[in-house]
Amino acid sequence: MVTAAGQGRRLKQRPLLGFLVLPLGLMFLAFTVYLALMDAIGRGGGPMPVPDLAALERLSPGELTDAWQDAQAAFARNPSDANPLIALARIAGLRGDKEASDRLKLIAGRMQPRATAVQAEALPILLERRDFSGAMSKLDGLIRARPRLEGPLFAIVADIAADPEGRNVVSLMLAGYPPWRRQFLDYTVSQGKAGITQKLFADLRGLGAPPSPEELRLLIDSHIKKNEIDQAYAVWLSSLSDDETKKVKLIYDGRFDEEVRSLHFDWTVTPSPSFTWRRFPRSTASMDQTLQINFQDFEGSFRNVSQMLRLRPGRHRLSGEVKFENFQSLSGIVFRLYCRNGAQPAFVDETATLPESGQWILFEHDFIVPEADCPDQLLRLESQRSQDATQNMRGLIALDSLAIEVLPPLAP
Repeated sequence: MVTAAGQGRRLKQRPLLGFLVLPLGLMFLAFTVYLALMDAIGRGGGPMPVPDLAALERLSPGELTDAWQDAQAAFARNPSDANPLIALARIAGLRGDKEASDRLKLIAGRMQPRATAVQAEALPILLERRDFSGAMSKLDGLIRARPRLEGPLFAIVADIAADPEGRNVVSLMLAGYPPWRRQFLDYTVSQGKAGITQKLFADLRGLGAPPSPEELRLLIDSHIKKNEIDQAYAVWLSSLSDDETKKVKLIYDGRFDEEVRSLHFDWTVTPSPSFTWRRFPRSTASMDQTLQINFQDFEGSFRNVSQMLRLRPGRHRLSGEVKFENFQSLSGIVFRLYCRNGAQPAFVDETATLPESGQWILFEHDFIVPEADCPDQLLRLESQRSQDATQNMRGLIALDSLAIEVLPPLAP
């Protein structure tokens, strides 16, 4: 019996053999499962070696019978060891008894669900039978038991999810919140499988286990980094409830009725230890919410509250209400608008410094979205000018009733 590393090298040199009976897609997936797991074992990922198929093939019929008897005796001595069953399965396969070979491999797989080499034998059979539930049950156990093998194991799960029937099974498992759910969704995004990720998100919403803001952010951030703003916006829109969708206007949720999820197209807060924020009722007699930002010796320039917009070219008016409490800043606070054409925002306009009053005060500012190179924008609350470390910001700012309206063109 050779080492697992040797076995993995031999497998890479072998033709597809028994996998030829599978449909093309599943044939490739089953073979990929085998090679991925065995290659991982060759890198030290597996708990045990498996019998050498190439050595068995070189045996004469009489020697093969002896090997069969030796494997039976080994299993009798240690019924908890699946290796002898794998040897018996391979001998049965060489004798042309595929049914017996498959049955023995599946029994071995049930005996040792965390043995990667054993599951490498069992998983292709389940895939051939389109038993995605059985395959995912085994993969779930392997991922939990062998976290260092997440890469190749996630690759197999992603390939299963690419099949519509397989995706249903994967979605059901993810809906049960396995400990590897977030890491797997991160993997699909990092590997450029955004289409699969979006379908899984849709399934999870239907199963009552919708993607969390953190999971959504993985996919939205990936699209934005590629400047795929339409795709990012579509992912965000699909995450909204019916009530939240009603708040999709030129600016989203200007009255801060919804939770702040920080998904770019809704209110997004970049945290800092020098300030806290919360949604808080406007008064004791009202449940209308406001956004309150409380600074505790905030150093440098503030630019931590923003929202991406999708305004058409032309004139617009930004309005809102603001209130300050015990606010101290040499700079003051403004709203600035940028064009987001690529990675670097381009400045468009800014409001006057927001009025620092202890009462709610209305502010308004008209601005023009350029015709060229400004398909989407960034509205951001910022310090009016840069501040050094000695100019700390203190106190509270409260925002409410933010809105944007389209204005008619100026008369020529």
